[in-house]
Amino acid sequence: MPLEYPLTRNFPGKYFSTAAFAGAIVLLVFLTTINVVLTGYETITVFRSDYNVTQSFWYDKYMPSQVPKAGTLCDSRFFNLGDTFTTNNTLFKYNIDSIVNANAGDSGITYKGETLDHCDVTSIYLNADALQHTIDYTAVIECRTDEYSFSARTDFSLSTLAGKYNRLLGVQRLQKNRQEGGAFNKTRDSRGVVLNALTSLSGIDLGTRIFSLLQSSNGTTPVTVSLQADFPFCPAALGRIAACAVNTPQFNISTSFVAYSSLLSQEYYAGDPITETNTPVITNDTFNVLANALQTTYAAVRIDLGNLSPNNFISNTSVIPATIFSTFPSTFPGVYSTSEEYANLVGDEVNPYFNLTGLLPLEVEGPAHMDVVFLCRFQQRLPPAQAFIAVLVATLSMFSSGWAVFLALATKFAKGRNPEANSCSGHTKETSEADKTPFLD
Repeated sequence: MPLEYPLTRNFPGKYFSTAAFAGAIVLLVFLTTINVVLTGYETITVFRSDYNVTQSFWYDKYMPSQVPKAGTLCDSRFFNLGDTFTTNNTLFKYNIDSIVNANAGDSGITYKGETLDHCDVTSIYLNADALQHTIDYTAVIECRTDEYSFSARTDFSLSTLAGKYNRLLGVQRLQKNRQEGGAFNKTRDSRGVVLNALTSLSGIDLGTRIFSLLQSSNGTTPVTVSLQADFPFCPAALGRIAACAVNTPQFNISTSFVAYSSLLSQEYYAGDPITETNTPVITNDTFNVLANALQTTYAAVRIDLGNLSPNNFISNTSVIPATIFSTFPSTFPGVYSTSEEYANLVGDEVNPYFNLTGLLPLEVEGPAHMDVVFLCRFQQRLPPAQAFIAVLVATLSMFSSGWAVFLALATKFAKGRNPEANSCSGHTKETSEADKTPFLD
C-alpha cells in the first residue's frame, strides 16, 4: 500500500490569511498572559501567626472571583487533650485539661485564629504552705463557643526557696530580654513587670500574714491554707456593661482546708450542710489576705485573655479600693495588718524590687488570641528560566490545539462552499464561479 500525502490549496478570500494571522497573534498574547498566571507560580508552605492572612497579585483586578478570601490559605490548628498554648500577651502557659464539646473528631478542637472573647476564669486553686515557704496557684479557664467547649489550666508557684524554680512565663520573657540587653518596651515588657510585682506583693502579704499569725497566736493558727474559689463565667463577649464586668468580682470558696503545726487539720465543703465536722475554716484571720491573692490572680489571668473589663483593677486603677483590701484585721496584738500590695498599687509605698511607678493602668492590646503558628499555602513566582519553560510549553500546547481546530473548521467551511476545493490549485484549469465567491472579504 503506497504512502500518501495531502494536497494543499489556498483559502479563498484576500483578507482571510491576514485576519487569521492577526487573530493568532492576539490569541498567543492572551494565552501567554493566562499561562503566566496558571503556570508561572508554584505553591509553597509557609508559617504564619495570622490565620486570616491573604495574598494579592497583579492580576486580581482582572479575576476578582479568584482572589483568596481570608481564612482560605491556612490550615486550622489542631489541639488535643493535654496540649498547651499561650496567648499573644504571653503571660501564662495553659494546658488543655478537658474538652467538653469537640469539633475535630471525638476529642479534638480546631482553632482558626478567633479571639478569646469567649473565654474566662472560672476557678482558682490556692495552696499556701508556710513550712514549704511556697504558694501554689492553679487558675482554670473555660472557653465556650457554638463550635467547641473546653477548659484549660495554668499553674505557677511563688517561693522564697532558692532551689525552687518558679518564674512565670511573662517574667521569664522579661528577664531574658534584660539579659540580652534589649531596650525596655513599655507596651510589651510592662506586662511582665506588673505581673511579677503584683503576684510577688500579694504573695509577700499572704506569707507574712501567715507567719505573723503563727508568732502572735503562739502557733495556734494554720500553717497551711488550701482552697478552691469559683468565679462567675463572665467572658468579654458579654460586653463591658454586663453586671459581672462592672461590679467588683465576686467569688465563692467552695472547698477549703487548713492544717496546724500540731498536725491537726480541718476542711470545709460549702455545698454540704454545716456540722461539727464541716465548719468554715477560712476566718477573719486570713480571708482578706487570701481575697487579695485571689483577686490579683484573677485579674492577671483575665488580662492575659484580653478581658479588659471595667472591674479589672490592673487596667482600671479606679477600682483598686473596691477590689483590694488595704488592711487585715488585727485579731492578735502586733500581727501584720497592712497590705504592701495595696500600698504599692496606690503609690503610698514604692518597693524598689517591685516598682510599679508609671506602669498602671496597664496598657494591653485586645482582644487576645492564641499565640500559635499556622501552616499556610502561598503562591510564589517560579525562577525566570523555569517560568519561561512552563509558560512556553503550556502556551504552545494550547495554541497548537486551538490552531488545529480552527484550520479544521475553516477547511470544512471552505469545502462546503466550493465543490472543487478538494482539487489542488495547479490541477484546476479554470476557476468556477463558486471559486470566485470570496471566503472572507
